[in-house]
Amino acid sequence: MLRPTIAAVVVVVAVSALVATSAGAQPAAERRPPGKQNDAADAYGEMLRRTDSDAYARYVRLRAARDASLAELNRAQDRYRSAGPELRAVSLPQMRAARKKYAADEAAFLDFLDERDRKTLEQYRAATEQINKLLEQRTRAREDLRELTKE
Repeated sequence: MLRPTIAAVVVVVAVSALVATSAGAQPAAERRPPGKQNDAADAYGEMLRRTDSDAYARYVRLRAARDASLAELNRAQDRYRSAGPELRAVSLPQMRAARKKYAADEAAFLDFLDERDRKTLEQYRAATEQINKLLEQRTRAREDLRELTKE
């Protein structure tokens, strides 16, 4: 019973690290378009779907909001770049608003990942404590067995 729990925790930690690394490693403007598949993020979402349906629903909602705001930011930046100097003043407030919306959605998504990672770390700590207790029990059992064999 303990081993599947540890394996699940290790998988969650590994996938969380991959998702966090892939999300933070690229500048906002260079991130994948919302329609493309991201294997690590999809694997993380699938794990959440199987283990925690409420967290999965929240993950999907936050990811979709982040992707939508990123798409809007890209459109606003494209409008700003394509506008002539006299029209840039009109598109600048829209671009700033899109940037703020994206930053807020990305921060909410990162907050969710941090919360899940902290929960995973706590589960991992608990599993580690359980393993350490088992190791201590086995050590005591070995000592008892040694005492029995000395007699």
